[in-house]
Amino acid sequence: MSKPSVLGVMLGAPLTAGGAHYGAVQGPAGFVAALVGAVLLTAGVLGYRRVLVLRRRLRSLMPAAQRSPVAHLPSARRAATLAAYVNGVLVLLGLGGAGWLLYTGASWGAYDNSFGFAALVMGALLPFALGLAAASTVPELLRVVPAGARMGQALYGVFVCVASLMIAKGDGLLPRLVGAVIAVLALGAIALLGRCFRVMGGAAPRQGSGSPGAGQPGPGQPGFGPPGPGQPGFGPPGPGQPGFGQPAPAPGFGPPTSPPGGPHGPAPYGPPAPPAPRAGRGGLVLVLVLVLVAVLGGGGLYAVKEAGLLDGDDSTTTDVAESPRAPAYGVGGERRARWATGAPAPEGTAPEYLVGGDEDVVVHVTGTLVTGYDVATGKKLWDVEDRSGDFRTCAVSPTAVGHVVAVLMRRGDQGPCGFLVAVDVRRGKQLWSKGILGEGSGAGMGTATVRVTANSVVSGTQTAPVVLDARSGDVRWTGADQPDEDGEARSLRGLEVAGNSLVASYGDGLGGSTALRRFDLRSGRVTARPSPPKAPETPSPKDVLSVLSVEPLVVSLGDDTNADRFYFSRVGDAWKPLRTDAVEGVSARSGPQEGMVTDGLFVKAFTTDDRSLDVGFDTVVAAFDLESGALRWQHALHRDAGQVVLLPGTVGGAVRAVASDHDTGDQLYAFPLEDGGPVRGGRLTVDASLSGAPSGLNDLTGAVVQGERLIVRSQVDGTLVAFPFPSKA
Repeated sequence: MSKPSVLGVMLGAPLTAGGAHYGAVQGPAGFVAALVGAVLLTAGVLGYRRVLVLRRRLRSLMPAAQRSPVAHLPSARRAATLAAYVNGVLVLLGLGGAGWLLYTGASWGAYDNSFGFAALVMGALLPFALGLAAASTVPELLRVVPAGARMGQALYGVFVCVASLMIAKGDGLLPRLVGAVIAVLALGAIALLGRCFRVMGGAAPRQGSGSPGAGQPGPGQPGFGPPGPGQPGFGPPGPGQPGFGQPAPAPGFGPPTSPPGGPHGPAPYGPPAPPAPRAGRGGLVLVLVLVLVAVLGGGGLYAVKEAGLLDGDDSTTTDVAESPRAPAYGVGGERRARWATGAPAPEGTAPEYLVGGDEDVVVHVTGTLVTGYDVATGKKLWDVEDRSGDFRTCAVSPTAVGHVVAVLMRRGDQGPCGFLVAVDVRRGKQLWSKGILGEGSGAGMGTATVRVTANSVVSGTQTAPVVLDARSGDVRWTGADQPDEDGEARSLRGLEVAGNSLVASYGDGLGGSTALRRFDLRSGRVTARPSPPKAPETPSPKDVLSVLSVEPLVVSLGDDTNADRFYFSRVGDAWKPLRTDAVEGVSARSGPQEGMVTDGLFVKAFTTDDRSLDVGFDTVVAAFDLESGALRWQHALHRDAGQVVLLPGTVGGAVRAVASDHDTGDQLYAFPLEDGGPVRGGRLTVDASLSGAPSGLNDLTGAVVQGERLIVRSQVDGTLVAFPFPSKA
């Protein structure tokens, strides 16, 4: 009965939480899923209550689940108290771990989407259940019930399993050492609880119990036939037994005898079980041996892996051979780093941004900190920070224009994105800061966006775009609300700017209607109301409308997960759907970068499943004709990691990119717009003797081009690394 009960809880808890979250923020279909989850959860809980009843009845038959007959001994009470403290540590770890997950889930973005919230609830439920199970043993141990120590051993075994995974699969020496320490502590606790169990009077299973024929009488047991020696029956009494008609000796008189069968009472049949061997130092020796195996084994595996002895000739499926055409596009030759410097790491899964656009300064933004670095040397020039620690970054302008970078921020981890800050990147000074949400406004725009033009900073409130002066922060204009069919103001989803035009998208993302408006950037006047495109019928509504390009007008329709989106280009008064369904590969889905529009094409990287690669997925770069919507070309990179950053602009009629790989590091690419196949360029390498050099360069999180420099952000060791990168071929 425990299996369906556990399945009901394990499936019902995340389905209920995720469905309720989806129903509250996206559509009523989520409440249907939440109802199904609630039914499963209720059935699991009710089934588990029945399991608890059966468990108590079963435990009542087990001697170790009863109060120990030696509970009056001081040694047994001390052992029980010690075991209660050891299990109490489990209670603190379990409940504390659940609370920590629920708290840090905000920084991971788990509360912002339904799937993340469901996973968070499921993840927090596991340590919470472990803590409750450990808490249930404490009252038993305080009553000197030996089974509580056995339960604690099983729960500490969970930590041993986790530690074993860390030792076997840890990426680096530190995770393996941490796993070894956890294993040592957990095994030590298991050994200590085992000793407490024995001192409390816990007995090993009776020898021969459960064996075939255990229910049949054997020699010396009552049954048919003459009684064996020392057994009651007809005939003369055996030694030490009263004869027929003779009274049994009264308890308390005569020489004391120990009841056979150990501390839990006499065995019903057979001779008494042999006394348990005295506890020696075998447990301590076992713990020391396991510690030695964990440390030496983990360290040995790490050393062998670092030496490359585990890597065969086919350890990577990535081709790194440079194409002969690479020099024609300025991506040829191995690139060696000119400088490397540490950059502040984001907290948890908070976003970080790398901003170019100024000749002399590259800007890194994360959390509350904006930092400028010298493009030529990598020296930190300045930083601007919210010293109060109240604000977090929502969005950053993708480039610096007129030496100005704008940052859109929120108050706290869950506040609305409604606070703008402008920074002069030449001087490293904050120009101004301004709140753009009115008093009592509950939210900002749907997709946090901020753009900088020659003299304006553009962002939005919940219902309208806002344009401010780039140098002073004065509000130039705020767009008028755009009412829906019911007369309610539509929610602003996103915006994009080009030249003197601003295009804004509207929609609540809850299955309602969408809208597009084109504004004159100088006056705020609405100049066009193009009808929005319609997405095909899908199981989940695709009603989150985003603007990707203004001239030509390119938009996408999707949901809040951004995993599967439809793309459209505006041709005259009609929309042309881009044939993203023609992208090859298993389960093609939108990658992290939105894509770029250049020379009449929309170029974008997609992620597909590929089991031939170690990581199980690949990246396909594809181009679509904006006039017809047809797929012009596509290229699978066959790389083991798949992070690809398309670089702005074209060189020699090709889009250039940086692609990362877990085994081979970062490498340059060029994609000719007229097809002809991808051009694999040189690899990016870092000399270990370079000051500030990272230990690896295989986890690309951002890249910008600054003059004659390509600057990449490597998540390994949290560094910025600069490489020579000519602007012309």
